[in-house]
Amino acid sequence: MKLKIGDIYKPNWGAKCKILMFDERDIFYETLNETNELEFGKRRTVVYTRTTTDFFKSNSTFLLKSDLTKKEETIHRPDLPLRLNCFKETFWTTNKFENIEDFKSFLTKHGIDDTKLENLNTNKIVIYTHSQQSAFKSSVLLENNVGFFSGLVLMFNCFNIQHQYVNPNKLYFSLLGRNSKGRAEKQLTGFGLYRAGIKGKIPSYYLGGHMSLLELGIEQSLMV
Repeated sequence: MKLKIGDIYKPNWGAKCKILMFDERDIFYETLNETNELEFGKRRTVVYTRTTTDFFKSNSTFLLKSDLTKKEETIHRPDLPLRLNCFKETFWTTNKFENIEDFKSFLTKHGIDDTKLENLNTNKIVIYTHSQQSAFKSSVLLENNVGFFSGLVLMFNCFNIQHQYVNPNKLYFSLLGRNSKGRAEKQLTGFGLYRAGIKGKIPSYYLGGHMSLLELGIEQSLMV
């Protein structure tokens, strides 16, 4: 099954939907009304419905070729990455960085080359902070006047936004679950930036670990 942004499918588990964006791991989609318009089309703030790309391919039926409208493309920005700057080497910090040079030194200390950080080609994004119990917290608007965020500046700001939600005695995100021995906890280290949806019709991202919350829910090897 060859996926295309805008096409309409019928998942085995729900109503017909339109593909908003996808990558090799995740696919974001939303349900349609009777006239094939997005159910949430008039909302200014949305957290996209998502599943894994492989699961969607295996459990959905193609219905109709379609495209996003120009308005939908402008608002939802499917050209932006679903994830970027994801690393296992360290975790979010408890303290704010005073300047970019201090942040570069932090990255170098943990074996991360700051020149490898990916840029984000937009002039506005909303960042959701993230509790270590895997819940979205406050949101912050980031803006620039050059049309893109350099990877270094973007992550410098993200670390300084997230610091207030970091427990120095628990340097991981946690998700409670169950295994063969009963109640257990998944622990996710690292850091990364992941697409959430839109807020005020501006692309939104959340601050997470080295994998997305969707992957965290699926991945059993993180259970302790």
